Amino acid sequence: MNYIILLLNKIGLPQQYVETVATLTAILLFILLLYFIWYFSRILSRMYINSKYFKLRSKKWVYAIREANIFSVIGYVAAGFIANFVSILFFPEEFAQLQHVINKIINIYFLICIVLIVNKVLTVIQIIHDTGREIPIKGFIQFIKIFINFFAFLIILAYTVGKQPMYFISSLGIMASVLMIVFKDTIVGLTAGWQLSMNKMIRLGDWIEMPAYGVDGNVTDISLTTVYVKNWDNRIVTIPAYDLISKSFQSWREMQKVGARRIKRSFYIDMQSIKFVDEQLLKKLQKFELLKEYIDRKEKEITDYNTKHNTQDTMYNGRYLTNIGMFRIYCQQYIKTRPFINNNFSAFVRQLDPTPEGLPLEVYCFTNTADWLVYESYQADVFDHLLSVIGEFDLHVFQNPSGRDLKGINLQSKINK
Repeated sequence: MNYIILLLNKIGLPQQYVETVATLTAILLFILLLYFIWYFSRILSRMYINSKYFKLRSKKWVYAIREANIFSVIGYVAAGFIANFVSILFFPEEFAQLQHVINKIINIYFLICIVLIVNKVLTVIQIIHDTGREIPIKGFIQFIKIFINFFAFLIILAYTVGKQPMYFISSLGIMASVLMIVFKDTIVGLTAGWQLSMNKMIRLGDWIEMPAYGVDGNVTDISLTTVYVKNWDNRIVTIPAYDLISKSFQSWREMQKVGARRIKRSFYIDMQSIKFVDEQLLKKLQKFELLKEYIDRKEKEITDYNTKHNTQDTMYNGRYLTNIGMFRIYCQQYIKTRPFINNNFSAFVRQLDPTPEGLPLEVYCFTNTADWLVYESYQADVFDHLLSVIGEFDLHVFQNPSGRDLKGINLQSKINK
């Protein structure tokens, strides 16, 4: 400071401005010095983190320290210690009042450094815990950080104005209503996050669907107030944590855990093509390996029944095979013999209620994989085959006629007339 004053006097600056300019210059140089100390300390800490010592280690704590960049705080602390040392050189005893202000700022700075160190340590704990865990603690760590930062702010404020921290803490009751409004989302988010974690409703990596938010993908992050989902088209969708408690969503976690995914799809049979199996159709169906045992058993059973009840005169009084029944049995035998179908779960084919579009025939089974791409391939293989073979049973799949077909029908009706 004295050197700056001497330099300004040599320059010839008017005496009434010398002290003010010297003070501002000293403060500016002081700040620049601290900045360069902080900057180079950060560079050194990054070089240390990126050194071979850290890169060659795959332990959780090493990964956490790198991710949290905890050594960056060294730059802040180093700058504070050096600032405390050089403040006496920049501001000697003649400027006791200014030195008092600088010392107060340095003490506040050290308090902030302590808070930063605590935050970094909490981040390291969170990363170590969440690595490979299904239930993250990120939301709880964020709440603890908010709690610590808030009370650190009160302590710093009390120190700045020269009051005891209890002076401000005792006023929290008065500010409670204001805090409830300010931290409403935080409190609601914390409660929702607690319920999500404790009830194991959602975990990192879960595949969830929530059509109201356009969500269909994997959970990538769970914070204090928000859940982040990466959709299959690589869009990131954010959902308020509370909405996962108050609204409905679909989780595919159990399906992924079991390693089996359900096929539940139906196609419509034209009911006008349903009929009894005649001799010609029966001979053709007897060539199907999957139907041989069923046809032999069913023919004997039907023959015994018709003979016992003397129904040879008319077929409508007896029992006979139908093409829709034969096709249903074929479909059921087909899916059960596929190597990619998990027979530890239900596997069957059933008829649903008839509709104006025809008779729905539903295939219900589970694949032995939950992988989406493989699952879709297996499902397509099943229906490719069933739709291709249905004509062998003299059945037709219902399909709405296109405009082209309608023109052909109209033309044919005119020809018939």
